[in-house]
Amino acid sequence: MKNSKIILSCLISIILATSASAEWVSLTGDPVPLSSLQRESLVFGDKELSEINLFGIGTGGAIAPSTDSVFVQGGLDDVTGNYGLRFLLSWNAFPGQTVNATLGFKISVLPSSDANFIKDAELYLTGVSANGTGGVNIGEVIWDAPSANGNIIASLSCSKFPTDGGVFLSDHGDFAPVREIWIRSKDISITGGTNGAAHISEFYQFYSQVPEPATLVLLGTAGIWFFTRKKQKSLGSYKSK
Repeated sequence: MKNSKIILSCLISIILATSASAEWVSLTGDPVPLSSLQRESLVFGDKELSEINLFGIGTGGAIAPSTDSVFVQGGLDDVTGNYGLRFLLSWNAFPGQTVNATLGFKISVLPSSDANFIKDAELYLTGVSANGTGGVNIGEVIWDAPSANGNIIASLSCSKFPTDGGVFLSDHGDFAPVREIWIRSKDISITGGTNGAAHISEFYQFYSQVPEPATLVLLGTAGIWFFTRKKQKSLGSYKSK
């Protein structure tokens, strides 16, 4: 029994250590512009991106965002197995300029995966920079319904400013498992301030599900090992009689 606990502990440690080297695996081919999906949807794994809308403005000479300037790709984290979205863009703000955009969309579990539910959301800023008085901020509110009759179930906020040391580049929110969520107001703000500059080129979103893929793999592996050990012990006892 002691050896069993030691081996299981080692197995868990290996899986946790491996998660630090997670890589993005594309499931939908090359990134596509949001403009191509406004009347379509993007299926990634057991999930679907739909109901996309974006409104953007640029001041001080900055270029206003549009659905043609944002590309998206569906994929997964190769360690956790969680499905997610990779957004690619190239928005800049220099001294006296600001770029603001409000992005909305729906994430749902496909009808064919009726046993799965979404239980949390993660946001990662991976392609941002800021200097001087510049900065980048993304905040979003997640709802369980498409209208004001719904409930806010999570709020995420990430940012990059020259003095923050990169400690706000990710955020995570848990909520009761649901099959559909609406990001009705993802606010993206880029400012150059009085004497700075800021840029954003990439960010990721992941949606964990119940049951969790990594947990199932771990429990399945451990279950097989314990079952095999128990069977061997039973056979050994039987043969010794």
